[in-house]
Amino acid sequence: MRVGGALLLLGLPFWAGCLTAPRATVLYVTDAHEIAPVVDRHGERGGVARLKTVVDRLGRGGPDALLVFGGDLAGGTLFGGVFRGEPMVDALGRVGVGLATFGQHEFDFGPAHAERLVRRSTFPWITSNLVDEAGRPFAALPTGRLVRVGGLAVGFLGLTDDLGTTTPDRAVRQTELVGAAAREAAALRRAGAEAIVVLTQAGFEVNRRILAEVPEVDAVLTEEESESVSVVRWIGGRPIAAPNGNLGSVVELTLERACGHLSSRVAVHPVDASVVPDPELSEMEAELMVRLGKELAAPAGALARLLDETGSSVRETPLGSLVADAFRAGTGADVALVPGSSLRAPLPAGPLSMRNVVAVLPFGNRVATVELVGADLRAVLERSLAAVGGRTGSLLQLSGMTLEADLGAPAGRRLLAVRIADVPLREDARYRVAVSSFLAAGGDGQAELAAGRRLEGVEPLDADLLAEHLRRLSRGGPAEPPPLGRMALTPPRG
Repeated sequence: MRVGGALLLLGLPFWAGCLTAPRATVLYVTDAHEIAPVVDRHGERGGVARLKTVVDRLGRGGPDALLVFGGDLAGGTLFGGVFRGEPMVDALGRVGVGLATFGQHEFDFGPAHAERLVRRSTFPWITSNLVDEAGRPFAALPTGRLVRVGGLAVGFLGLTDDLGTTTPDRAVRQTELVGAAAREAAALRRAGAEAIVVLTQAGFEVNRRILAEVPEVDAVLTEEESESVSVVRWIGGRPIAAPNGNLGSVVELTLERACGHLSSRVAVHPVDASVVPDPELSEMEAELMVRLGKELAAPAGALARLLDETGSSVRETPLGSLVADAFRAGTGADVALVPGSSLRAPLPAGPLSMRNVVAVLPFGNRVATVELVGADLRAVLERSLAAVGGRTGSLLQLSGMTLEADLGAPAGRRLLAVRIADVPLREDARYRVAVSSFLAAGGDGQAELAAGRRLEGVEPLDADLLAEHLRRLSRGGPAEPPPLGRMALTPPRG
């Protein structure tokens, strides 16, 4: 069920007729890349100052409520890329978070940085399925936590999926989510949990399986599905609840046990322009945004028209081609490949600053040059085509090559033709391929790039290469974006 801006109450009837009905309230937020309110085509939402007002109104710190955070506070956006989550853990501590688990973006700057965020936090973290090289819980964290919330002993698990979408590193790996949920839920029940809540960074199908296969779990609180609406679904009388992205809402889960039965209800509270912000956290927001503006004020050329990132994961876009051209020009490679999912903001028309550029590429990736034989380059492109429309991975934006593909063909046979420098790709030829350090390490499952020969030399920051390219193109006036025509994609039939 989808929820707009208004408060929504959803749930099952509470059991009546018993003398006592112990109750617990769990407040839940996730997706905290931006410390200040986000204003875009979806409206105005979020900001830690407004979040604190809503949480305080709902009784944070009272005997019956616990505020928990579901992950993603580093990387992903301009603010998250520049400050890497450090101010966000400070702010969330001041809001009153009492427990947290990981999203994928906590690892955008490597596992060691994720550990630093944990150490910096005033609140505890858990992970039930992330482990180190030796198979021990990541950062020696608890795999679950039993907390007295109001009148109930509530057990919490934390599960993180799709770790391959962030910077690959052997120091952390993801284990299977449903099995981890079953193991840890059983342990929490043995420890005395009267209710079990799972915090996940996972898609609906994984969340549905957790409820279907782990009967001990009473509720799943998960990552955002939308920037503009919250989503609440019920599976066998148990909720899966996802708040808005960018701290756009707070989910309120109320659990009550009466006559031996546990019942649930869910309310969703918007964090929008109607909320009066907390004064102290408003000052913190303002100070950090001023710092951000000063650090990124340097000019970066100009554009003749807006370049939107929307759709870059599934089709060729002028912005994707522009970034790929910047990578190829800055490295001298034969071709360049850029995941459409890595483009996180539009480039506006008119004069540009480094703030605009870093908003497009906020992950702080280096640009590496990897030597591949043609057969391996073909495999990389096939994997990219297979990811179109999927949950993870995305279409690779191109420079220095053109391709034709049938997206409805069987996996491994979608690529019909590839030309590099207007010459058909040769399976045995060697090509220099410019890619982000994320792809060069095998991100998005690109094993051939990880196995290829990484050429020695300076690996510049991706945002710096894009800024240099824009300045070069703008010497005679605002630059025109590259025309379309590098990909001819036949959509699936039917």
